[in-house]
Amino acid sequence: MQRTHRSCRFAPLLLASMLMAPALAPAGLRAQTQGGTPVVIPPGSRPLQMKVRRLPDSVELVIEGVGTAPQLQQNVTASGWQGRLTTSVPSVLRRGPQRLSLPEAGLQSIDIDGAGTAYRLAVTPVTGFQVNRPLVSADGVNLIITFPAPVQPSLQTLRPNLREPGRVAQPSYAPPLQARAVAPPVGDMAVGTMMIANPSYVNVSGPPVTMTLKNAPAKDVLMALSRVGGYGFVYVDESAPASQATTPAALARPISISFRNENYGRAINSALMAAGIQGKRDGNTIFAGPKVLGKSFGAQLSKVYRLNQVSSNSAADYLANLGATVTKTNVITTAVTQGVAQTQAVQGGPNSATTVGGTQTSVEAYGASSGPLVGLQATSDSRLSTITLVGNPSLVTVAEQYLKQLDLRQRQVALSVKILDVTLNNDKRIDNSFAFRYGNNFIVNNSGQLLGAFGSALPPTEDAFGRVVGADPQPTIEYGPDGITVTGPLGANIVGGSAFGTTNPGPVAAGFIDGTKRNPGLNYAPDNFYNFVRAQIESRSTKILASPTLILSENPEELRTGEDRSAVNIQALGSSGTGSAGGDLATIGRTRANESYVTVGEQVITNYEVTTGTQGNGNTCQPEFGISGLTFGARVSKIDDNGFVTFSMSPAISATVRQTDVPGCGPIDILAVRRLDTGSARVRDGQTLILTGVISDADNQIVRKWPILGDMPIVGQFFRDSSSNRAKRELVILVTPRIIDDGEGGTFGYGYRPSTEDARRFMGAGGN
Repeated sequence: MQRTHRSCRFAPLLLASMLMAPALAPAGLRAQTQGGTPVVIPPGSRPLQMKVRRLPDSVELVIEGVGTAPQLQQNVTASGWQGRLTTSVPSVLRRGPQRLSLPEAGLQSIDIDGAGTAYRLAVTPVTGFQVNRPLVSADGVNLIITFPAPVQPSLQTLRPNLREPGRVAQPSYAPPLQARAVAPPVGDMAVGTMMIANPSYVNVSGPPVTMTLKNAPAKDVLMALSRVGGYGFVYVDESAPASQATTPAALARPISISFRNENYGRAINSALMAAGIQGKRDGNTIFAGPKVLGKSFGAQLSKVYRLNQVSSNSAADYLANLGATVTKTNVITTAVTQGVAQTQAVQGGPNSATTVGGTQTSVEAYGASSGPLVGLQATSDSRLSTITLVGNPSLVTVAEQYLKQLDLRQRQVALSVKILDVTLNNDKRIDNSFAFRYGNNFIVNNSGQLLGAFGSALPPTEDAFGRVVGADPQPTIEYGPDGITVTGPLGANIVGGSAFGTTNPGPVAAGFIDGTKRNPGLNYAPDNFYNFVRAQIESRSTKILASPTLILSENPEELRTGEDRSAVNIQALGSSGTGSAGGDLATIGRTRANESYVTVGEQVITNYEVTTGTQGNGNTCQPEFGISGLTFGARVSKIDDNGFVTFSMSPAISATVRQTDVPGCGPIDILAVRRLDTGSARVRDGQTLILTGVISDADNQIVRKWPILGDMPIVGQFFRDSSSNRAKRELVILVTPRIIDDGEGGTFGYGYRPSTEDARRFMGAGGN
């Protein structure tokens, strides 16, 4: 196919192929291809050359010199686009096989090779980009292959019109859509099923009912229906005492019914439902009333259940939600204080306060008005963890089935934790000190510090300018075990044997000359060199390994007794917490039943609480302690029926790095802490969760050197002092949860069977 291209000039070409092509070869020219096959170019043909032009929304691949009637076979695959070009006359590639690249347009490489009349084209996209089928056209001389490309951003020089919406050009392509979201697999769950009868349905039989009533009293309608079926009728009123002139709502509610050959049982139950009252049959009598299900002529069943796992109060609340009536005793204690305390009394007023206490006891009954347990009475005892049920035997049986499904053992999990802390220290120090004297000149290298004295005396200090010559007494010389000290107008500047200010014993002549500090180099022999070299490399490797096993349940109840260990952990971490024990909410402490806490280390003083004294008393320093070592907390949130354990952890490693003094109190330790507070992690039973990457890497280098000379290669090491300290620490934590099977034959102490007959008889297991 052919079409007229809109432009035959390729001004914005992007590659080096923009250069002018050499002159066409004369007719009959033989050209060697890469395959080594000679090709004869007929007269009027021209060599092929590939060029690429970037357009705003596409890329044009131009094959120059294809002539008329070219044929192109193309194929689009996941790896890119491939094409096979066939020309009408033989030709060659002007520059041989070519490879171009345009990554900003999504094209990693564009290749062309071949000779004669057959050529191969290949376009490879960049990672994440997909090449679509191109638009192919020809103008009789060139072949134009247009590939879609991301919109090329242009430089905006005009002010945008904010009143007209428009599309913002993006420099990169949009990534392909991900696979459709799939919900996680649904696991198994425990299901308890019971078939229970409807307690509100009155099982009666009688003739079909045809009746139409409008706004009739409910009691009269039920009485009429009972007579139709041959039943007696009793209405049990639950009205208030006579002193409270109230009328039950059911009696004041009129009902409207219209039955035509309706089943007798459905008719009378429909009337009860419309009136909003309860009904029951006892023998040949129908009883109706607001709470008639709790009334009975027959014997009632009473059972006391001692619960093992669930609390009695929780079980009672559960039954109350199903319609049972639960009674509880509430005790309210009050304390009233009369009068004014002595510290708050005004002058001349009473200064005594009296507190009067009282206790009020009341019995409260609560429960839902509807449910399968309407008519059942229950009460609980938290001391013995028992619940007592009283009612119809069928209701007690249904409630018992509910209690059996509630009183389940909570699962336990054994968290096997392995904590590995590796510390690598490498310290290196190279120190060189020397001194030499040449005449009265004395040069000293004091660990990279240049000290020089020229002449027999040292220059005067600032103190020497405040002394009046001749007005001061002569210096006094004292000989002591630490050297010779001169007291007088020069003070501490005249110390026997002092070398640049450091005191050393020696003769008086070595310290001063006529009250002036002399050159300390005069104490050494002239024209001599003294050198002192000190080099040390120290490597330390420390490994802390802890492997505790924590057995936890999923019971989230708060511990009302016991010590909260979170405060100790916070002090070890050097942070201030909030709460009753000073604990941080982000750190797991021992406050709930589903938590566990491990502390390994030693207590160190991390701070002092200073209390200012009064009436001349001094300040009081109260030390605060922290843990230098390992602290680890774990909390189990859920152990589901599919073998997954949901838990969170808070491991921390702390170590003393240095000490500092608190004025008036004493030294305290500064702790370096590495802590990891995880979120909620869900791991399958037996799988291992690896937490790593908590790395601390410190590298300190200190260099003291002479100016210029300390920077010289090889020789410079004699004029400098260098030290390097490198410490690397890494914390690795491995956690493996294992759900405990507390049935027969389980591990962790369950299902134990003594090995000998005597031991089995002693433990009551029998002789078999």
